[in-house]
Amino acid sequence: MVDSQQNKGYRVISMFDRLMDGQGISKKQEAFTHQVGEKTIQRDLDQIRVYIEKAKLDCHLKYVRTEKLYKLTKTGENVLSKEQVLAIVKILIESRALLKSEMSDIIDKLISIVAADKQEFIHNIILNEKHLYVDLNHKKSLLHLIWVISEAIQKKKIIKIDYLRESESIPSQKILKPLGVIFSEYYFYLIAYDSKHEKDLPIVYRIDRIQHFLELDKKFQIPYSERFQEGEFRKRIQFMDAGELMHIKFMFKGRSPQAVLDRLPTAKILSNNAGECLFEAEVFGRGIRMWLLSQGENIEVLEPLELREEMIETIQSMQQNYLYM
Repeated sequence: MVDSQQNKGYRVISMFDRLMDGQGISKKQEAFTHQVGEKTIQRDLDQIRVYIEKAKLDCHLKYVRTEKLYKLTKTGENVLSKEQVLAIVKILIESRALLKSEMSDIIDKLISIVAADKQEFIHNIILNEKHLYVDLNHKKSLLHLIWVISEAIQKKKIIKIDYLRESESIPSQKILKPLGVIFSEYYFYLIAYDSKHEKDLPIVYRIDRIQHFLELDKKFQIPYSERFQEGEFRKRIQFMDAGELMHIKFMFKGRSPQAVLDRLPTAKILSNNAGECLFEAEVFGRGIRMWLLSQGENIEVLEPLELREEMIETIQSMQQNYLYM
């Protein structure tokens, strides 16, 4: 009796594992393999079906007549499709956000979501990119630090960090009101207010440069109307370099005004004459200067006048680098 129960347990678990792995179950083949009748296999499948319903798994057991197999099919929309997994994996690899070992582990877990017969396809598609993935120079694991910072943000706790800038050899201590964590162009950033100032522009800190982190037993309050919104902040910042918030106008003479709208989500086209587009946008000052200069002759800054003059001075200074050989 014990052997019979053990055999049944092994049989049911074996079928369930293979079903969850995306494989199909043939009643005839299972009966032959386990030396039992097909009615016994049918009872096993009925038990699996009842378990799936009670456990509220996001799938159901279905008989596919064209294949003469029992298979699990997804019932909800909260499961990533093979197309979604492939796109996410591609984005993750391009981000270079994590250590190679961490990235590899996350990618493997994402691919495991997909049906077994599609996993090898995705592995083969990204094999070269995954193999040639290069860690960033800081070579730090940031997952735990990102988590504890995010906890402090949710609890509205003041934090103390030791922060080491690239040009410095000794870290400086900062007491901050953490507002948000943002990822942009290879790096994770902490956005925070200096606790010494009641009203100030948010300051940007690269998380990999935080040498030590401590959550203090002291809370801070920000009125709901003045709450930090990562999405709105991201619309206005370039290269994670904040500075003063300003309204700008510029003429764009390049081939793709759409690329400008994608890069500057707050931008609007005021006019478009013969391929020359007049834009206005609300942006943070320091970062936008870098982007404007990167557009070369395709950009002419019109307003504010102070920014236009800074652009002229910078271009004249750049020109000096090419006067002599």
